Amino acid sequence: MDTLECIKTRRSRRKFLDKEVSDEIIEKIIDFARYAPFGGPLKKECQVWEFVVVKDRETIKELALGYEDREFLFGTPVVIACCTDKTKDPEYKEWTITMSLAMENILLTTHSLGLGACFITTFTKHEKHKDDREKMIKILELPENIELIGMIALGYPDDSEVLEKKDLRDLKEVIHCERW
Repeated sequence: MDTLECIKTRRSRRKFLDKEVSDEIIEKIIDFARYAPFGGPLKKECQVWEFVVVKDRETIKELALGYEDREFLFGTPVVIACCTDKTKDPEYKEWTITMSLAMENILLTTHSLGLGACFITTFTKHEKHKDDREKMIKILELPENIELIGMIALGYPDDSEVLEKKDLRDLKEVIHCERW
């Protein structure tokens, strides 16, 4: 798939076929995540990415936290918890940005391989959801040095899912030249 077409046609998918995603495909998707830009020295010791692949349906259901808008997880074959290791480069504090770039690579790679995916927030900045965040960390058994940044549900898309048309702001509204 052409890169520009992939970016323009990628959509969040929440309805998946009951079909296993092979470990080989999951590893390929995560491999492409590692090619995202990251801050800090270009040494592998400083690469903060960590991924927890969850295929167990009961664990995936637990990660839904009882929220109605996460019930689609009940039919999701795979969830990838995207984390960073805060000890890999302790001076670098932009873990969220680094992992966000890698997560976009996951979303685009997934789409280019004919699978569907949906980003799931982990409430990194939501004080009122602090308990929910702690539940997800506990479910995933993350050690203290591992920061949960986001999760991605993925699988083979069910083409019966009705996708709303994206309503994007006009390009001229979002571009500011030289100054605001």
